[in-house]
Amino acid sequence: MQQVVQDLIAQRVVGILRLPQSDLALHALEVAIEHGLQAVEVTMTTPNAVEILREARKRWGDKVLVGAGTVLDATGAKQVIDAGAQFVVSPILDAGMMETALRANVPPVPGVFSPTEIVTAYRMGAPVVKVFPAVTLGTQFFKEVKAPLPDIPLMAVGGLNAHNAAEYLHAGADMVGVGGALFPKTAILAGEFDGVAQAAEALAALRHLPLGHR
Repeated sequence: MQQVVQDLIAQRVVGILRLPQSDLALHALEVAIEHGLQAVEVTMTTPNAVEILREARKRWGDKVLVGAGTVLDATGAKQVIDAGAQFVVSPILDAGMMETALRANVPPVPGVFSPTEIVTAYRMGAPVVKVFPAVTLGTQFFKEVKAPLPDIPLMAVGGLNAHNAAEYLHAGADMVGVGGALFPKTAILAGEFDGVAQAAEALAALRHLPLGHR
């Protein structure tokens, strides 16, 4: 589990796939991966998400970290872990999801919104804590919270894109998750993937961003 966590943080960016139509999902993932993204999350709100996750692991599991998102409980966690999820992400902090993932030696990344919830999630065993929705809190939140809690890895998710993600990394987030700005629904449903390619390249470049000035 620790190796997956280290690899995730080293990548700095997780691409979050959330589409209303499943037939284009694997192609969207393929384009993002071909253009440099090496960590992706298939959300359970995408139709046939478990099948997409299983196929993504089969295709890219040896070179890309493939996780599951919007996992709300123990049942969902078991389902995605059985399908091969290498990490499990949630918008909430659910004890059942956490316990199931930890028992399977798969990193849980629960979602929280306050310093108290950050510490609670960390004490429950979360190796990375997702702050969601990050854009609502802003970059200053990460600067402020990292001062008293420097050792808890934070993932900023919600409202991020290729333009503002670096600001959150500079402010104190250890990694970021980018969804709609990377996988734009309207364009993808129209069969247009240029935006995916461009955003993936810009986001993949963030793994080389120097953060030593923190």
